[in-house]
Amino acid sequence: MMNRPFQSIGGYRATGVFCAVLLGIACPALIAEELKSPAEAKPALPSVDFAGDIFPILQRSCIECHGPNKEEGGLRLDQRDYALDSGAIEPGSPEESELLRRIVLPRGHDDIMPAIGEPLNKNQVAAIRGWIKQGAIWPKDFQEATHWSYVAPKRPALPDVSNPNWVQSPIDRFVLHRLDEAGLTPSAPATPEKRIRRVYLDLIGLPPTPAEVQAFVANPTAKHYETIVDDLLNRPQFGERWARPWLDLARYADSHGFQRDDLRDVWAYRDWVIRAMNDDMPFDQFTIEQVAGDLLPNATESQRIATGFHRCTPTNVEAGSLPEETRIEQVLDRVNTTGAVWLGTTLECCQCHDHKYDPFTQRDYYQLLGFFNSTELEADRASDSPSSIRFNGPSMPLSDAQQDTQRKELQGQLAGLKKKRTERRRELTTDLESWVAQYAEQLSQAAKTHVLDVVSFESQGNTDTFKTLDNGSVLLVGGDPPETDVYAVRTKGAIAGVTAIRLEALRHEDLPGGGPGRGDPQKRNFVLNDFSAEIQSEGEPTTKLHFTGGTAAYSQPSWDINGAVDEDPKTGWAIAPKFDESHTATFRLAETIDLTDDQQLVFTLSQQWGKARTIGCFRLSAITGNVDAETVPDVVAKASKTPAMKWSEKQRQELVDYRVERDSKSGDLDKQVKAMEKKIEQLKPDTTLVMIELAKPRETSIFERGDYRTPGEKVEPGTPDILHSMPEGPPNRLTLAKWLASRENPLAARVTVNRWWAELFGQGIVTTVEDFGIKGEPPSHPDLLDWLAAEFMDNGWSMKKLLKTIVMSSTYQQSSKVTPELLEMDDQNRLLARGPRFRMSAEMVRDNALAASGLLSLDQFGPPIRPYQPKGIWTKVGGTNYQYEVSPGEQQYRRGIYVVIKRGSPYPSFMNFDASARLACTVKRSRTNTPLQALTLLNDPVYVDAAKALAKRIQDETKDQPLDQQLAYAFQLCTARRPTEREQAILQKLYAQQAKEHDQDEAWFSVSLALLNLHETITKD
Repeated sequence: MMNRPFQSIGGYRATGVFCAVLLGIACPALIAEELKSPAEAKPALPSVDFAGDIFPILQRSCIECHGPNKEEGGLRLDQRDYALDSGAIEPGSPEESELLRRIVLPRGHDDIMPAIGEPLNKNQVAAIRGWIKQGAIWPKDFQEATHWSYVAPKRPALPDVSNPNWVQSPIDRFVLHRLDEAGLTPSAPATPEKRIRRVYLDLIGLPPTPAEVQAFVANPTAKHYETIVDDLLNRPQFGERWARPWLDLARYADSHGFQRDDLRDVWAYRDWVIRAMNDDMPFDQFTIEQVAGDLLPNATESQRIATGFHRCTPTNVEAGSLPEETRIEQVLDRVNTTGAVWLGTTLECCQCHDHKYDPFTQRDYYQLLGFFNSTELEADRASDSPSSIRFNGPSMPLSDAQQDTQRKELQGQLAGLKKKRTERRRELTTDLESWVAQYAEQLSQAAKTHVLDVVSFESQGNTDTFKTLDNGSVLLVGGDPPETDVYAVRTKGAIAGVTAIRLEALRHEDLPGGGPGRGDPQKRNFVLNDFSAEIQSEGEPTTKLHFTGGTAAYSQPSWDINGAVDEDPKTGWAIAPKFDESHTATFRLAETIDLTDDQQLVFTLSQQWGKARTIGCFRLSAITGNVDAETVPDVVAKASKTPAMKWSEKQRQELVDYRVERDSKSGDLDKQVKAMEKKIEQLKPDTTLVMIELAKPRETSIFERGDYRTPGEKVEPGTPDILHSMPEGPPNRLTLAKWLASRENPLAARVTVNRWWAELFGQGIVTTVEDFGIKGEPPSHPDLLDWLAAEFMDNGWSMKKLLKTIVMSSTYQQSSKVTPELLEMDDQNRLLARGPRFRMSAEMVRDNALAASGLLSLDQFGPPIRPYQPKGIWTKVGGTNYQYEVSPGEQQYRRGIYVVIKRGSPYPSFMNFDASARLACTVKRSRTNTPLQALTLLNDPVYVDAAKALAKRIQDETKDQPLDQQLAYAFQLCTARRPTEREQAILQKLYAQQAKEHDQDEAWFSVSLALLNLHETITKD
């Protein structure tokens, strides 16, 4: 069986041995030969084909160091004569061949080959040994064939299989054919519970309800299963589930990235992807609209929004960054992303030089770059200053008919208010002379401020040091501030007619964060609980001053200035959130006082709130005159001394401006105008980032060594020679998009269906989903990959049709149970002898928990949401410092695809489960198991909330049922199946222990938390 030729795919011939050796699949004949003793070994290995079995190994693992560009140790393995004459290969004698000795050395050995990268696996070693033993046959006429992935896929014939009854889809024939060759049989179908949960998670990313599970268990027929599949494909949640991996490719995020990392609006693109997938937009159109929707004739709003794909590129607007460098980095990213998404190629290697392994040149790279080189700037200087970089679009407004109508109505009302305001100003231009005369009388009554001299200062909190500054203020410095404090300040000054006392809380650079509070560099607040004063003089009784109230420029809500003089220790004056300015408070005296030289004013400032919320710098002053009297401005004072006929036009206008400013009616109209303008601003259309082409294209040059500062030869936009021809059309992104989505493209369909296969099975038919080149892994089922690609294109590039074909197959519906035989023969499940089982993605873990608990909100689309995250995650230096506020109500429980992604500080629980920060195109996420994941599920408030809600749901929905049925229902909500007797006993024991120590609610919470933390709960099986 192992000698039977394997069908030719993409320009290379393969045998059963090739499939085992190159694809990392356990080949029974070769593995058995490896394990047997010489006495037990068969007389000969299966025939080894140089072209199909050996040269690809040399090409992938050896020629980098032993080829035309580099002859490490004088050895070349790219040509027959060099290799066979080197002495490293002894035909017929594997054990005497230095090449074989080197490749079987343990990892880390100084002489191991290859010296760089992964060692050869045991099947590759077996192939090399077999080839040498059979004479190291290297045909003289051997010519390196075009790599399989660069030859357009053709629909292969369906192979014969041993058990046609197992086949439910053409997919099964290819899989079973490989299993037949390996001497394996498929696994039994998964249980109905597992099958329905698997297909729900795969198609919509959410678990089935217990009722849906029970209905399928009662009737697990193929027809019923197909009905379920059709229903899931048509649910709106389908697009949300499948948009997530695409957004990884698109490096979608809600912020620029880099050090500033300010937020930006591109969520309309995310919504476009979801809608496109729900509508089953043909993938070729899906491609064209994202790469060049703006260049389509009469492009619609939706088609322009689609170009957000390449506007998701990170943008550097750090101080000192260079706009042209930033632009070039974005263009390079677009080329690299395009190569990864549609070509499965590591094009970034070609930025500096020709690709080392794959047939792409540096010229190819910059010809592709030419397509993306003529879009508008996205970051530019705000001024001539090198530090003034800004993000400046381009973007487009999103239409909303209802908002447009509301905005027009409000604009009409705004015009009416502005007209009234103009009429009021006209009224206030009359009687200016008499109005000015009234103000002249107030000049003698204007209040005056007298800074008090500080004689001494004491702190009950043992403040280390203080100093009196030249401006008369007291600055507290040194040491850690106490939790609470009382200041005693003794002042002097002969001042007659004191009507009020003024306290200023001042900012100073020596205070934490600049003050005015001294306990926290971030929240620089203070709380003045009590402010009192008394007059002291030698030999005279002390006189306590009485205050009738206070006024302040600003008081924190619920902490009004009057709280400092109401003799209630629980009240006081505070100033949050206005920490970035100094603050002034004025306390009116019940009676006017005269201070003499032999008298001193002693002030007490009590600050008892805690957390060192105390004033760090302050100044005390006495106020004389009428505190409420307005100080007459210079323009009025000057006018009062001059006859009206001598006023200049400018002077008259300044008088009118001041009168309007003080006029209450004008003030009310101003407030109404501002309120209306705010309403209109709130109705301002949302915007989204889009691609906009320049009218005149930029010139494109090859960058020498990849450095944009050293442009070399000029090139025109074009496509790589190794691939299909570029279609007719202007050299722009639209022509490139049509080239990418062409049926002649040998890569796009293969790469795309391979990614979808990896989403369903945990790994692709080509496991290196990001690399279909020489360094990538060959396909485990090359015929199947080509059949899927052809099927995809022949069915109108329909994603939903292809996914249905896959999930309807027996291959997909197999049990994931691992037997010792399968573990020995195929531990990575490359042969697909069992079903998929792997941990859910980060977003699905959260969605699954919220769905099981009943908390999940299925609201769709719109701006990103903000679920709970630990405080301080978004704190940063530079750029806008955003206050993270958890979204209200059920909005915080919407699906994970809507969670805000701030590249510099992405949602932490997602990162713990291997999500991407979306700084670059991510073709394949890693899948790890770490203690942080367990801690997240146990302690993150989102999962704690889910556990509480699940506990309540269980009690509400099963309140009349016995405990064993309640526990079984809870288990089914999380896993879709009923618990075994042993599992049921464990849950009952947990419930009993918790109910004994706590109450029923706590017992159910403990059970729910345990269930949500089960490995099975977060695993797609």
